Amino acid sequence: MRPTKQWVVVLICVAWSGGWAQSRQVVCDRGTGHFEASFPTGVTLRVGAVRSGGFATRACEAVLRWGDERAVVVETAAQVDIDVLGADLGLGVPVAAFVVRPAQDDRNARYEIWSMERKPRHLLTLTGGESYRAVDAEFNGQVAIWATDAAAVEGFDGLGHADFASPPVVALRFEHGRLLDVSAWYRALYDHQIAALRDGVTAEELAEFRSSDGQLNSGSVRAEDEVRLRKTKATVLEIVWAYLYSGRQERAWAELESAWPAGDVARVKAAMMAARARGIETQVAKVASATLPPKWMERPPVYEYLKSDPSQQNGGRLMYGAPGVSGSEGPVLVKDEQSTGLYAADKEPKAILMWRPPPTISEQSLAQGVETVLLTIDAAGKVEATKMLAPGSDPELVQAAKDWKFIPASVDGRPVAYQLKMDVRLLR
Repeated sequence: MRPTKQWVVVLICVAWSGGWAQSRQVVCDRGTGHFEASFPTGVTLRVGAVRSGGFATRACEAVLRWGDERAVVVETAAQVDIDVLGADLGLGVPVAAFVVRPAQDDRNARYEIWSMERKPRHLLTLTGGESYRAVDAEFNGQVAIWATDAAAVEGFDGLGHADFASPPVVALRFEHGRLLDVSAWYRALYDHQIAALRDGVTAEELAEFRSSDGQLNSGSVRAEDEVRLRKTKATVLEIVWAYLYSGRQERAWAELESAWPAGDVARVKAAMMAARARGIETQVAKVASATLPPKWMERPPVYEYLKSDPSQQNGGRLMYGAPGVSGSEGPVLVKDEQSTGLYAADKEPKAILMWRPPPTISEQSLAQGVETVLLTIDAAGKVEATKMLAPGSDPELVQAAKDWKFIPASVDGRPVAYQLKMDVRLLR
């Protein structure tokens, strides 16, 4: 029988309402929420409320400490989230990456990347994205940063943020010390997005839009038709962007010509090229070709055990938090069967942030019990797969687990994929 690892976890339930910036949980939001951990290199990371000054109750900071030295990653911001801690983004060293939103109503966030060596270094600051998420999207050991190119599309051709259901995204990765746009490696994922977009618009709606002037300026369409036409226009742009960002420029322009009002194609094509040129693309050193890296189709081993190490038994405590809760005690490893087998890791994943919506009235009995889930966590610390083991089905927990974040498991200091069995107690 395969040894199992179990954490008893108190899972924090937080309900948000309204506000685009509150659509996802973050470690620290307006001074609420906390995370603190020590990295194996001796570096301590803290994200939480600003400890001094008049903004202490409603601002967040991020600080790294090692020995007698410290570095302020974020001095003050409305939101600070930890996207990765311990993952390798292609630089050959573990990094910490932070999503920083300076103001609550600011749609543009920045992505701060620091090495987690014995003496941390600032590696890069990305700007222009609304959201950032590093993940091994193909689960093949290639961790990339997925960023929405908000700077390129906000206000594009009279459309606003709310008009786009699927704004363009770009996949970024370091190769040989340079930041590359590797979106073309993920064409299958873009194709899935394109198929979903096509399903959301009818042939009649496309024909109606194609008979318009394309710009939909005030007075050019009837008021009762405007909402429908704007939605179709946004969908067409999103499909074209998906082809364009995944390295299929000819296909993108062919799609534009087939779906856009004929007399307006040249204008909007030039506008799309200019918009992309001022977006995240300005920060990359090179756009990678569609040629896939060696071993792209190989799936990495999923580690399932811990190496025998007395210091790992009854593993340590980890401080973490979520909006609405500060200084909460994190997961405590209570069972640690170990192995010297092939798939034994040095360290297992440690939670950064976990949450789920509060139970409904019919589910409140869950709040008094324990549920067991099996998580497959990739080398970026993101949940690649979730399976309920007991007591039964809980779709909301499975859905919420997709956004959980961990310090990834490691072997010889290298982040690896890991399968983790967790006992979860839900509290309202």
